[in-house]
Amino acid sequence: MKKLKLIQCGVGGFGRGWALQHTSTSPDFEVAAIVDISQAALDDVGGAIGVDAARHFTSLEAALEAVEADAVLTVTPPAVHVKHARLAFARGLHFMTEKPIAGTLADALEMLALSRSAGRQLVVSQQYRYRPAMVTLRNRLRAGAIGELGHGHIDFYIPADFTGTFRETMEYPLLLDMAVHHVDLIRSVTGRNITRVMAQSFRPAWSWYRHDPGLKMLLDLEGGVTFSYSGDWSARGRVTSWNGSWRLQGPEGSLHAENDVVSLETCQRWSKEPTRQEFANDTTARDPQGETLHRFAEAIRTGVPAETSGADNLHSLSTLIAAIESIRTGAPVMVADVIARAAAVPAEAGVG
Repeated sequence: MKKLKLIQCGVGGFGRGWALQHTSTSPDFEVAAIVDISQAALDDVGGAIGVDAARHFTSLEAALEAVEADAVLTVTPPAVHVKHARLAFARGLHFMTEKPIAGTLADALEMLALSRSAGRQLVVSQQYRYRPAMVTLRNRLRAGAIGELGHGHIDFYIPADFTGTFRETMEYPLLLDMAVHHVDLIRSVTGRNITRVMAQSFRPAWSWYRHDPGLKMLLDLEGGVTFSYSGDWSARGRVTSWNGSWRLQGPEGSLHAENDVVSLETCQRWSKEPTRQEFANDTTARDPQGETLHRFAEAIRTGVPAETSGADNLHSLSTLIAAIESIRTGAPVMVADVIARAAAVPAEAGVG
């Protein structure tokens, strides 16, 4: 099958890993050009993956004028995503972003409208969906291991030290930079969107972050399911995996994912006749990041939106915006209200 031609924007930092481990080795894509504001990053990655200097550019506009392509991948700050999307869709190219989809909900809505108008695919790399333990947890829940889901919980505790980086000083670092994965995973694993958010952030006295690395959330899901979340990026002691520690409760028992081991536990009243069963992890054909790239290619070839399409991801981003509003107001926030308000605001203004 003929490879699709891809322009990758952003090849420093996380983008470097994308280029070396995924886009340059993909069976679906060939790298037509690389774009970065850093000439040093272009020289470094270009040399490593065999993209000659004639296909190095410091702007997407210049790359689009010089090379033929089918798609654009942007691994850049979220505020840049909408600018790149406008350029890509105007040229009739398909577009994939790193998470989050955009810097604001209004930008995300604009990107979605542009993709639909152009008839092109918009995909977000929510790679945590394809981690083996998360694939296994979703499959076991969908197979009815505990009956109908009643409620769930995630704990996330890793004392991450980002001293000297933007995460040290950003507002709501855990919510915006990490819980975005967990919110998206809740939707993916349960198959339900989040409808209402009550959130509180906090900064423990011992924290090395400027703002709040702690987060508590109470979420209402479709179908009346309640889900809670507790996390702290400055908590030293017992740690969780990056997926978090999960408990999904149903009438027949509970499903757990702890340290990437998925198990089913049951018992009778008063904890009698307890049982525990561990499952071998289900896997995808590729590693999680590679899986998102392959599904982008499949969406382009078939015309069927990817699981992590822009339309789907709008619900994850909207939940984060609702959580921020809840933190600031101290009140629960309906996710649908957040989307409705953003749709009425010009994209340039954004949402807070």
